Amino acid sequence: MLKNDPYAELLQLCALGDEKAFARLYQLTSPKLYGIALSLMKTKQAAEEVLQEGYLKIWNNAATFNASRASALTWMATIVRNRGLDVIRSKKVRPQEVESEYEGEEFASTLMGPEDGAGLSLEARRLAECLDTLPDRQKESVLRAYCYGFTHEELAEALAAPLGTVKAWVRRGLERLRKCLS
Repeated sequence: MLKNDPYAELLQLCALGDEKAFARLYQLTSPKLYGIALSLMKTKQAAEEVLQEGYLKIWNNAATFNASRASALTWMATIVRNRGLDVIRSKKVRPQEVESEYEGEEFASTLMGPEDGAGLSLEARRLAECLDTLPDRQKESVLRAYCYGFTHEELAEALAAPLGTVKAWVRRGLERLRKCLS
């Protein structure tokens, strides 16, 4: 387990059925995970539903968390993000409000207070530093795909680039981020 991961121990307790640990985990992480859900779903109601389903999956799968593969918050954010994308895909259409412009790296929820960011600051800073090492098109592709839920096809259209090129930008960008963060 990562020594500086404040949520990994709570996840381990959740895997043992500790409801108080789950309540604490929810209290500490819900602002960030809600921000992710809201950025994908664009409406409060849809984001709340995705968040609820995400936490249910986190509770049910806490035993599968592997601290050697990712931080606890990254693991939970991936679950919520994937649930949101599943909902979007199941509707076969993007949410109406998705026409908002790409906003760069400013995608974090403003619902977090300073005390909530304490555990995230090092991780967020490392991610920002690693993102800055990517070429501009790779960086933009990764951010649009993982923070805004763009599909490869939508990225290709938005960036006026061939689909295969966009897929390569995302794949190579993720590979470089993985190396940089490890």
